[in-house]
Amino acid sequence: MSVLAPGELVAAQPVVLRAPLDGVIDQIHVQPNQMVRKGESLFGLDEAQISSRLEVARQALLTAEAEYRQSAQLALGDARSKAQLAALVGRIGEKRAEVQYLSDQRDRSRVLAPEDGMVLFDSPTEWLGKPVQTGERVMRIARPDEVEIEAWVPIGDAIPLAQGATVKLYLAANPMAGLEGKLRYMAYDANARPDGSYAYRVRASMSLAKEEARIGLKGTAKLQGDWVPLVYWVLRKPWAVLRQFIAW
Repeated sequence: MSVLAPGELVAAQPVVLRAPLDGVIDQIHVQPNQMVRKGESLFGLDEAQISSRLEVARQALLTAEAEYRQSAQLALGDARSKAQLAALVGRIGEKRAEVQYLSDQRDRSRVLAPEDGMVLFDSPTEWLGKPVQTGERVMRIARPDEVEIEAWVPIGDAIPLAQGATVKLYLAANPMAGLEGKLRYMAYDANARPDGSYAYRVRASMSLAKEEARIGLKGTAKLQGDWVPLVYWVLRKPWAVLRQFIAW
């Protein structure tokens, strides 16, 4: 048994980079498919609002510290001022925590590469000025040599596939040569596809990525199942169609 399904080459274990907080993307420092190193700047959110709040918090901290120094001097001869020192210390701690929080938020708005790899995302012009929510996916980082075959098997063609079954992908750019992989998993539930149909996601690992095995290339995947009698192979689909109208 075998079945054909649309397939493509995808990153095996990509690192997904999501928006760290709500905001608007202000800068994109890289280009699609660019190789980056760990710690390199990728993109940043608009910092105007956070910076203004941070400046206000810093001024409030300086005011609280000035009031504390003034009360500390008066406390030498005024018992009432001495009683206010504890409240002022708590206020200073609160303002420092606010400054630290806003500083961390500003740093988080500048997203850096967590590891070496290739940046995968759409055109930078489509992201600049786009509002994003916390957790929204913006980019992915993948290693070019870690590639898998992903195929979508229609519900009507879902044949039993054993773990480690052979999966071959014939790329549209080079249909004469197939890239071979071993079945890693087949999804239990069918997912909706852009064309409105439902299909099962299949992932097949490749031991060694060839030079022509570039992430994003599409083609046709051939999934090989177990051996079956010839009569079953010939009549499987016609019988599946007739079974919808015949019941006993």
